[in-house]
Amino acid sequence: MLRNRGTDRRLAVIDSYEIPASVRSRFSFHYPDLSEGDVRTAEAGTRQWFRLVARSPKAQLAMPSTVVDDMWHELVLHTREYAEFCDSAFGRFLHHTPESAMTESAASANRGSGLAVTYRLAKQDEPGRMPLLFRVDGELGVDGGRHYLADCGGRGRCFEMPGVVCLEHIGGTGKAYRAPWSRDRAADSPTNYPEGGGMPGCGGGGCGGN
Repeated sequence: MLRNRGTDRRLAVIDSYEIPASVRSRFSFHYPDLSEGDVRTAEAGTRQWFRLVARSPKAQLAMPSTVVDDMWHELVLHTREYAEFCDSAFGRFLHHTPESAMTESAASANRGSGLAVTYRLAKQDEPGRMPLLFRVDGELGVDGGRHYLADCGGRGRCFEMPGVVCLEHIGGTGKAYRAPWSRDRAADSPTNYPEGGGMPGCGGGGCGGN
């Protein structure tokens, strides 16, 4: 019971935390095409990421979103404010380690089993649909964003579709592909399809990372 109260308190800190205006400003500088509402959506995705960390501090999580990763990075640069936030939200300093700084084996696990664990926990945080952490890049239509499909419909196999990851088949070997993405293509993002729904071009045979 004490642990639950402690977790609830940490989650309340995360949900009520006001991201500093300077962080929002630096983030907007890197994403000049995003509206104020879009930036708030990125902030909401960042809070979801922090909630996963607070609920499952020992889990090996992976970062599914480019925009959330970038906002997190901007927060880390504000070291004093970020350290105070971490102390209240996690009871420790939450380090930011980009995949480019990982070993090859760690990066592979990050794209595979780590991503699968993150997706499972994110669905618990936001049941009934693709969690914001996994759909935010597609919703905002950012270049270099990451894009996901809940289930390609394949049975026993999943064919590669560059730029998209099928989360149903990611298992322990999935790979998060990056592909150019622009706002005028956002409506065609697979993250806009219903949970478990198909996607034009899949043909029911499967798609996504392998």
